[in-house]
Amino acid sequence: MSAHLALPPEIRRQLRPVLQLVRPVLEGAGSGSGRTSSVVVCPARPTEVRRQVTACCAVYVAWDNRYGCRYVGSVRRQGRSAVGDRLGEHYAHRTAGTSRRTSWCLLTVLPLVDGIRLEAVRNAEGWTARLLNPVDGSAHPRVDLTYTPASLAFVPHQAR
Repeated sequence: MSAHLALPPEIRRQLRPVLQLVRPVLEGAGSGSGRTSSVVVCPARPTEVRRQVTACCAVYVAWDNRYGCRYVGSVRRQGRSAVGDRLGEHYAHRTAGTSRRTSWCLLTVLPLVDGIRLEAVRNAEGWTARLLNPVDGSAHPRVDLTYTPASLAFVPHQAR
């Protein structure tokens, strides 16, 4: 098993506003564990992600070899391999898979708390994409600027 990678300073700087926004819904961020962040950093390879990430809900960011943000996505599924499985689907894409496999070098995963509502997961993805402006992908959820992931996470669904 490979060791966890450190978060490169260039990526840490770019993620700072994202982490400030989503920290209330990050798994382990407020657990008193002494960790300052729940971010998992690993090579953008499905097998490696399955080994290191056990979250079934997460926002993930793919980075290129110059620490540029390539893609932002989210997943909310059953099972501990949800993020790695989703990455594998990206790589198997008929038209974009080859390009993704060659340009996505590093993955940062922001595991979200268990039980978080799908609306909050999508909101966290939308905010992350808005803040990082990824090169690839344009179908990110639109965000209502009056709602944050924390404000949507555990409240009962309200008609808007």
